[in-house]
Amino acid sequence: HADARGARGPAIGDTSDAMTSLFYPFRALGYVNEGVPFVEHRRGTEHFVTVSAGKAFQVYNCERLRLVLVGPQGDSDITALAVKGDLTFAAHGRDIVVCRRTHRVCVFGGHADTVTALFTFGPRLYSICAGGRVLGWDIGKDALDHLDGKRSSAAKRAADARASMADDGSGSSDSDSDESASDAMADETAFDEDQDLPRRDPDTGAHLPREYRMPEGFTPTCICHPDTYLNKVLIGATDGRVLLLNVNTGKHIYVFHPNNMLNPSGSAVTCLEQSPALDTVAVGLGNGRVVIQNVRLDRTVVDFTHDGSGRAIRSMSFTTGNQDPLIAVGGDAGSVSVWDLEKRRLRTIMPGTHDGAVTQAHFFLGQPVLMTGGADNALKQWIFDNADGTGRLLRFRAGHSAPPTRVEFYGEGLRILSAGDDRALRVFSTIQDQQSKELSQSHVERRAKKLGVAEQELKLPPIRGLAWCEVRERDWANVVTCHAGETRAYTWRLANGVLGEHVLQPPVKMGAKRNLGISNRVGFPISAVAVSACGNFAVIGNEGGEVHRFNLQSGQHRGVFKRPGPPRNAAEGRDEEAVANGIPEHERRRRQLNLRGGKNSIWNMADKSYGMDAIEAAKKAPKLPAHSGQVSAIQTDGANKQTVTCGFVDGVVRVWNFGEQKLEGEMDTGVGCVAASLHRPGALVAVAGADRVVRVLDIAGMRRVRSLRGAQTQVKSVQFSADGRWILASVADGAVHVWDVPAARLVQTMRMSRDCPVVDLSLSPNMDMLATVHEGRRGVYLWANSQMYSAPGTRLAGGATTPVARSP
Repeated sequence: HADARGARGPAIGDTSDAMTSLFYPFRALGYVNEGVPFVEHRRGTEHFVTVSAGKAFQVYNCERLRLVLVGPQGDSDITALAVKGDLTFAAHGRDIVVCRRTHRVCVFGGHADTVTALFTFGPRLYSICAGGRVLGWDIGKDALDHLDGKRSSAAKRAADARASMADDGSGSSDSDSDESASDAMADETAFDEDQDLPRRDPDTGAHLPREYRMPEGFTPTCICHPDTYLNKVLIGATDGRVLLLNVNTGKHIYVFHPNNMLNPSGSAVTCLEQSPALDTVAVGLGNGRVVIQNVRLDRTVVDFTHDGSGRAIRSMSFTTGNQDPLIAVGGDAGSVSVWDLEKRRLRTIMPGTHDGAVTQAHFFLGQPVLMTGGADNALKQWIFDNADGTGRLLRFRAGHSAPPTRVEFYGEGLRILSAGDDRALRVFSTIQDQQSKELSQSHVERRAKKLGVAEQELKLPPIRGLAWCEVRERDWANVVTCHAGETRAYTWRLANGVLGEHVLQPPVKMGAKRNLGISNRVGFPISAVAVSACGNFAVIGNEGGEVHRFNLQSGQHRGVFKRPGPPRNAAEGRDEEAVANGIPEHERRRRQLNLRGGKNSIWNMADKSYGMDAIEAAKKAPKLPAHSGQVSAIQTDGANKQTVTCGFVDGVVRVWNFGEQKLEGEMDTGVGCVAASLHRPGALVAVAGADRVVRVLDIAGMRRVRSLRGAQTQVKSVQFSADGRWILASVADGAVHVWDVPAARLVQTMRMSRDCPVVDLSLSPNMDMLATVHEGRRGVYLWANSQMYSAPGTRLAGGATTPVARSP
């Protein structure tokens, strides 16, 4: 699957195996920065930043953080990045993919372990792998011509020599020279010690990497080039040593020992950064300390501790130009500290810069602007223009910091709502990436800074269900969500991108207790929500089986859905009420004295009930909650006439009159209902049961019309297509099943991912796109309908399981 926005699957008209699946990969939304250190570079007068987006890289314009390019996808997640001109180098596991802009040129393969660092210096690319090998690759003009399909001059001459020998037949050359063609070819491809030209494959002319020998016990971790040091690089190691290496000769110029860098414990060198001053390099250590070392004299200039957490340093950056001499340091604790090098003291510290490790920090050339990237899928820019020297957030781009668990197409399918374990509700645009945003939860950042806590602690709990209606989007809140463990449902104004002003709190107890103002229990957590087709009402259900209706404009309670219970006599009802409510008998009798006639009333003198028998007898059968246990799903029809509720415990699907909240009918499935989806025009509801069967029920005729089987594990979510012909369901083993409803047959079972099961799915109203969210993935994946975009005559795989190409 394409792990980047804009990364596409097979081209339209392709008749490969990928097109035999009902849906094929199209793009992924929500990826900004996946935790790999970004690379800032200039093209002309503009600054760009290349970031990792899972299996593909993305390029943003730094002026407004707008997405401008998306690279091709790889076979695995990106582990390191490097940029030189129009070339982008992305490490995917053991391989290095070379791209010119978005065109994939070739793959460098030579490492036996995962590549952890890439660095461009001169005409070479240097790579470090987890196994400790350091390789150098030629990326000069001659090599690039070969990589683009143009054969190098040496390879051409070698091929011409072989061709002439074949034409001669005797293997001899017509040349008068004593030098054979093979000798000439050997000279062309031999390693030149003076110029250090990389070796070539004699048959293909491909460039072979050069491997650099490291000192005994030296495992490299990072690399940088000290300015003005010709053909030399600095390489840090896990044991605290730093090697000065001549990349032309491979000679070890000098080894900096930990004791000389105030690192007697031998803490690992995690990052290196050249300072604007000559001969001076900043060394970041795994114990949270930063040492600025003079590499010419092997002497420490200054050292300091980052933020006191003792966690590893991941990135450092110096200001340049006429700015104050500052260094910004980021580490695993998620904070950024800024130090004044001239005064040798801390300027400011920014806790909670990212909700995870700060993987890269970079000061723009000659500007007081710092850009940071973190493991929380965010890219931020900070400007230091405050009078006290502190920084403020200038602009940012972010996605889900934790995998989303809910996804819904909104409106006509141009926007997508998603929610996840990061406690955020986000809206993604399928057209304009810059329109994607997180809905505000009322100044969380300001309140967190004031209280000195993390922003996550002040956000609402993770969203477990959401519903929307776009009819009243500009008038009042039109999105309703329920949250884990919350007894209230929350409203959101999507037009303004903020939390709504009303919180929907069901009455703790309806009936006698509510009238008496008595409350002896806590409300049940909300488990399901729905919004009416008119956009005026929200219907919410809880784990106690109650279903309530609210007005979204005012937030007022507008009724409760109750079913009639078994009939009972008045005495039983009175005794049960007294016991349940804890009302003493004399208290109930005292309230009855308010009848006309007082104590002498014939109703009070009739029997010992003091008139209660007559009153209770006049009442109808007692009312019970909508379900006996958790409400797992609520659906409303398109005419505001009926509401469908499903019970997880009782396994009953009930149909209610929406206006009067009266029960119209019910259907017992015999098993717990897990999820449901209503096809509004056809009055059909698809209900996923705990027995792995999806039942299609007719709410008009109150009967079951289809039973769709084929799921091998528990069904997690179900979706009706807009035309009512398909039902899609995601199951616990990661597969997506598609059934044909009229034919009552399984159309296809698709494996979207090898190791990332589908958690939730949503089909667009036009049925052209399928959106899925996956376990362990922070993006929202879009899959194109091959029935709409494939070439005519393309066949679909049958009901058998079909793996979808390029899984996430």
